[in-house]
Amino acid sequence: MRIVRNERHIRVRSFIGKNAPLVGLGALAIGLILSFVRSEQLLIMTICMVVGIAFSIVGGIFADRYAGPLAHHEALSDILKGLGGQYVLVQYLLPAPHVLLGPGGLTALVVRSHGGEVAFQEEGRWRHRQPGRILRQMAGQPGVGAPDLEAEMQVEKLERWLADQLPDVEVPVRAAIVFVNPDVQLEADDSPVPAFYGKKIKAWLRGPGKRSPMPSDVYRQLALALGVDAEA
Repeated sequence: MRIVRNERHIRVRSFIGKNAPLVGLGALAIGLILSFVRSEQLLIMTICMVVGIAFSIVGGIFADRYAGPLAHHEALSDILKGLGGQYVLVQYLLPAPHVLLGPGGLTALVVRSHGGEVAFQEEGRWRHRQPGRILRQMAGQPGVGAPDLEAEMQVEKLERWLADQLPDVEVPVRAAIVFVNPDVQLEADDSPVPAFYGKKIKAWLRGPGKRSPMPSDVYRQLALALGVDAEA
């Protein structure tokens, strides 16, 4: 499998994820110190608190996606490692953040790095239980949300993009959800969009999720539109 990435996009956001929380802690510390030594400086203390909280939350969001051992781009590429040469993982270059080009078309991959118990419930909602979950979210980690709805939106965006780029070519587009945290316990058999724990997605791509290959000329046109070498 080959990987094509927007390295600048990743580098900038990784920097933010690593450093914004430190700036936030610094601002909070200044506000706390002022509350003891200059309690009359209420406006400055308020500004420090707001800046500190904002930077901490923003930094946590970026850190969850771009920094650390579960950075989405790295964790996903490790999980998919070993797929054949016709597979190309395109990251942060298309309307969907992570798109896998395969012999049978495109797959938008929605990544989640949550640990603990994650389940898709009968009423169509996702449940997440994990020790310290509230504190993690206060620090900026997004909730699990509705990855199935996010996946459907990404498919629609890709289809619109393909209609502009290749109006005369029919390209199959689908989505899958990948939980990359090794500590997750996933129960999502009833999810309307296939959801997998880690490397189990490779077995799906090679088995139940394997699609009939596109004609070679369609694959080449699609690879060209994606900016990758179809012959590599």
